[in-house]
Amino acid sequence: MKKATISYNDLIQENVKQAFANSFLKVKEHSNFYFTKLELTAVIFLLINIIGSNIMMITLIRYTSDYFLLSELILSSFIIAFLVFGFFYLKQFKPWITGLKKQHEALKYERNLLRALIDNLPDSVYIKDSNSRIIVANEAQIKNMGFEKEADVINKDDYEMYAKEIADQYRQSDLKIFKTGIPELNKELSYVDENNQNHWVLTSKMPIKNDNGDIIGLAGIGKDITALKNAQESMQKDRNLLRTIIDNLPDIIYVKDLECKKIIANPADVRTCGFKNEEELLHKSDYDTFPKDIADAFYADDLFVLQSGLSILNREEFFIDTDQNKQWLLSSKIPVRNEQGAIIGLVGIGRDITKRKNLEIELTGAKEKVEAGSMAKSEFLANMSHEIRTPLNSVIGFSDLLMKSQMSDTQQQYISAVYHSANSLLDIINEILDFSKIEAGKLEIENIKTDIFEIGYNISDVISFQAYKKNLELLLNIAVDIPRFVWTDGIRLRQVLINLLGNAIKFTKQGEVELKVETIQVFSASKRKIRFSVRDTGIGISKDNLNKVFEAFSQEDASVTRKYGGSGLGLTISKRLINLMGGELLVESTPDIGSTFYFDLILETQEGEAVEWNYLHNFSNILIVDDNTNNRQILKGMLALKGIQCDEAENGVIALKKLESDHKYDVVLMDYHMPVMDGLTAIEQIRKKYTSKKLPVMLLHSSADDSAINEACRKFDVQQRLVKPIKIQHLFESLSKLEYDYKLSEIKENNITKKEKLSIDHFKVLVADDNDFNIMLISTIIQDILPNAQVIEASNGEQAVDCYKQNLPDIVFMDIQMPEMNGYDATKSIRNIEKLKRVPIIALTAAAVKDERDRCIGAGMNDYVSKPFVRDTIIETINKWLLV
Repeated sequence: MKKATISYNDLIQENVKQAFANSFLKVKEHSNFYFTKLELTAVIFLLINIIGSNIMMITLIRYTSDYFLLSELILSSFIIAFLVFGFFYLKQFKPWITGLKKQHEALKYERNLLRALIDNLPDSVYIKDSNSRIIVANEAQIKNMGFEKEADVINKDDYEMYAKEIADQYRQSDLKIFKTGIPELNKELSYVDENNQNHWVLTSKMPIKNDNGDIIGLAGIGKDITALKNAQESMQKDRNLLRTIIDNLPDIIYVKDLECKKIIANPADVRTCGFKNEEELLHKSDYDTFPKDIADAFYADDLFVLQSGLSILNREEFFIDTDQNKQWLLSSKIPVRNEQGAIIGLVGIGRDITKRKNLEIELTGAKEKVEAGSMAKSEFLANMSHEIRTPLNSVIGFSDLLMKSQMSDTQQQYISAVYHSANSLLDIINEILDFSKIEAGKLEIENIKTDIFEIGYNISDVISFQAYKKNLELLLNIAVDIPRFVWTDGIRLRQVLINLLGNAIKFTKQGEVELKVETIQVFSASKRKIRFSVRDTGIGISKDNLNKVFEAFSQEDASVTRKYGGSGLGLTISKRLINLMGGELLVESTPDIGSTFYFDLILETQEGEAVEWNYLHNFSNILIVDDNTNNRQILKGMLALKGIQCDEAENGVIALKKLESDHKYDVVLMDYHMPVMDGLTAIEQIRKKYTSKKLPVMLLHSSADDSAINEACRKFDVQQRLVKPIKIQHLFESLSKLEYDYKLSEIKENNITKKEKLSIDHFKVLVADDNDFNIMLISTIIQDILPNAQVIEASNGEQAVDCYKQNLPDIVFMDIQMPEMNGYDATKSIRNIEKLKRVPIIALTAAAVKDERDRCIGAGMNDYVSKPFVRDTIIETINKWLLV
């Protein structure tokens, strides 16, 4: 139940009433009775007389009419009563009233004394009632609250004087005291005054209780500690600044006490002494860290500084660290004194001059070593050029022959990707061989006629498989107004775009990657500024690292085990190439949203000969069904070039509703992968209501989907299929074929003759490689020679170990360089968890040197296969380690 508000004067009156009750109304013990026996007898006698007189008067009134006698009796009763009450007044009431006045005067004196003390205290003092309303506040408290006089704050609560968030804090503190009765002592609180200045107060609150022990209010005392807090904050900032400088200096910095033990050590000193953190080094002497002879020398210098008070400056010191490395320091030691001037320790500063000393020693032979290293580098690059070009010539040559042979569309797509990937690799090799020219500024950029559409198509073929493996949408968006031919270095341009697209796919988990080519400015009919951009929906780049990504070797982790892989040179080389071509590679990025890398080139251009496609005039309205908005817009722009109108649907359900509403379409372009209803399901529903001649359907899909959709396309009479990303010439060619022939061509099976299978046993083969093409290649070979084998795929070392635990394979093909965990560590982990059976582990590595083979065997692997490998190599390995 809520208590009524009580003022300070009410508190005084309450105390007076209590005093009255204690002094008069309280029942007294016999020993403290106020009347003697004689006095009590007289009082009783008088009371009997009064009572007797009253009885006589009543009798006389009834039996006599003598009014004089009656008046005498009444007068005598009044006199007796007056004597009785006079006696009581003189005996009891007057002394009590006199005492009460004295008590009131004493209380008034004490109150004035207390009030004077409260008002003159420099600290804030206030008293609140049980509703947290102010009933007393001294001048310091009134000033702190921003008021002029006490009347301005009396009977006000915190909500009427402070902001709600501050008032809430104060109210909760009050309620806690009212509830528990426990004082709150020395609590630091802050508030903002009317000038928007922050203040700190050290406050204490105590409950006020009445005689019954009930809490009727609280008293609070606050001391302004703003100056102290500001001083502490300033001191802490100075200490943090000093510590930040010390910790981030490359030089060694430490502080020792009078016992020559370290009490401060920066990270450079911690590393030099062979410890992991400062705590391990503190309170240790040099004898705990270095050999005795070195510690003796350091200790002697310390004693000299501490005893003489002189500094040692720039002394060269030699020592051997905990890893037995020879180190040189340029060392200085300065004494530290207190305010009285007494030495209390020393500060040591050491700069690592090991490299300088070694350079001085090796300076004489430096020129010969540099020349020898340069010659060795040239020989190595020449040898590598020969070793890599030889197999590449075969790849490119045989790929070219296959492309000219009779193949299905899917096979043509695959071999085209192989052919263009091999050519891109050859371009990379040429670039590596010319890297020294890039650094020297002597790399020459060619300026030849280049088919910009062909470059875009080739690049999309190379990149599309990587995008499919990550379920990414790859968009090729070449503006319809782009001229077909430009004069530039096509090889370098393709190299840059492949690098940018590869990075975009690498750093994108979901969404899309788009290659866009558009005109920015037209100077003349044969000259314009063209922008090439690669956009992704990946992890993005923070503003602090936007420029860093173009620095050479700028990856956070360049070791074998890394999250994303790569050498860290791709963007650096790309930026330099674009600079040589007259442009600048730029980036715009938002973390967790995506990135766009782009560059503008001013190029000479030429329109190509117009390509005519038959029967396109028969198409006037086409339904595009695709869940990707950008892909629909690209297709819509291509069709608009031929005056073909389009309608859009983002999934199969919406497409069916449009067809049911009597919309007339000449053809439906149906995407395969869509939410709600996929493309094949939608086509199946269409075929239940329309014949193939009434409504032709073209399926949009990734090349990797072929094996899954071949039979479905036959079943549902899908006339044409387009492989993503959609190229404009392929789109118009397919539309022309639709009008020419409605029947779907039979997909011819590959009649490549297969050799006799090695085994029909059901083996489990684990393949661990972070390269999707390598996994696809070796898996294809294994399934060809071991048709009943179960191939288990892992893209990094951690997955390989997990797959081993779950499947217990019969043989493992292990790549060396993989993210998360490399092949060496994965092999060691597998060996540690093996029990009875020792599984053969075959290393897959491109470093075909003796040291690499020895390292693989030393890590616990059984054999070694160098990349690139061929089918026969895998057959020999399986025969050697599995079919025994």
